[in-house]
Amino acid sequence: MLRVKVRTFIGLFIILFCVLSIQAQTYTVTGGEGSPLMAKEVSNEKLKVYLVYGMNNVTISYTSSLAKHSWYRYRTKALEAEAVACEQNGNTSIVRNVEPGYGYFVQESDVMTHYVWLIDYSQYTFTPQTMTVEGDCDNFRLKGTPEPDRMLYVLPASGRSVELTRQFEVLFQTLVWSEENRSFSPLSVTKIKEGNPFSGNISDRETLPPLCDTEVTLKGDLFARHFGVEKSITSETYQAVAVELHVDTTLVMDEAPNMTLGEGDYLSAPAEVTFRAYANDPVAALYTWKIYRSDIENGAENPIILYRGEEIDYTFTEKGDYVAEATVSDRTGECEVTSEPFSIKITESFLEVPNAFSPGTTPGINDEFRVAYKSLLNYKCWIFNRWGVEMYHSTNPAVGWDGKKGGKYVAPGVYFYVIEATGTAGEKFNKKGSINILRPKNVNDEIIEQE
Repeated sequence: MLRVKVRTFIGLFIILFCVLSIQAQTYTVTGGEGSPLMAKEVSNEKLKVYLVYGMNNVTISYTSSLAKHSWYRYRTKALEAEAVACEQNGNTSIVRNVEPGYGYFVQESDVMTHYVWLIDYSQYTFTPQTMTVEGDCDNFRLKGTPEPDRMLYVLPASGRSVELTRQFEVLFQTLVWSEENRSFSPLSVTKIKEGNPFSGNISDRETLPPLCDTEVTLKGDLFARHFGVEKSITSETYQAVAVELHVDTTLVMDEAPNMTLGEGDYLSAPAEVTFRAYANDPVAALYTWKIYRSDIENGAENPIILYRGEEIDYTFTEKGDYVAEATVSDRTGECEVTSEPFSIKITESFLEVPNAFSPGTTPGINDEFRVAYKSLLNYKCWIFNRWGVEMYHSTNPAVGWDGKKGGKYVAPGVYFYVIEATGTAGEKFNKKGSINILRPKNVNDEIIEQE
């Protein structure tokens, strides 16, 4: 047991020693104008890339637990490195007369080697002279001169050259949609463009391309900002062409308890629907609503409605399956967007008449005369007593008769109805029959209408 503990302790001591040795290694880069910037760390290569602005008094120092250091530099890879002179001061050594475009390192046999690559950023400053903006329905990009020079560093193990990626800021105006307010509002946007700002699209589908005319400003790169030499350039006004479309509907339809729609997303005619389209005006210039039958052949090619405008009210009066969709295009006609289709299903017509009801006796339970129906047009209903006196008249199947005339309940007994209606397929409903009113002579001392 003691041996196991001793081995464990020794193992932990070795690990701790290695960690402390690695942590004790410190490279410090000084000199140039402003503060040197550690611009990139390649962890798997133990490499840090530093930028300095100018080479005036640039030095690299190294501190470790060892008293004597051997310095090297490489341009292609570490195995082809050459020795360089250094000044030793205790556990710290300094390399002067540093040159950019080299990787510097200290070789110590008992610790892992780390590397420093040096780039003189003053040789790569970016000063744009011209810039234009190009865009289409889906993309957005900058074109300009001159293109920035590539800054390269070399990996110590493989000798592979890698570009140090610049970052630029692209600033512009766009519009953003608010679902809550059902409207667009202005939005200032700042996007990061990596690499050459004049190559490739600026990516971000949430805010690009711009949805309004806008100037575009390019700033950078961000390395230049660190050294206080950042440049910017602003384009002329970009004429936006991308369009964004949102749509909604408002349905106006009787929702009576005696409407028997059954299962499925069916509507009962007449169903009035307001269709509304919203887009990024004034870029979006042409709105078109199309309504067609989807349950017939070539329905989409032969729409029943083709309306130019943002909003349309349409009343569906015929049984069938319909589709409504909006299309919007920009001022040039280059970009066009079509909404997701709205599906509207109008059910077949149906009419059924009850044969009895009991007004004033059981509130909410069979206490009104109501037909069961769906998709009825031009509805008319009359109810007469046995002597032909009209007791009730209605033109709305959703409205029931409470068994009263002149504010008083009519007497119980047999009454007669006549109903005329038209269905969504043009079919005629002509119904005649009797209806029984069932109730006591007195309910809460109310006066009964006598025959």
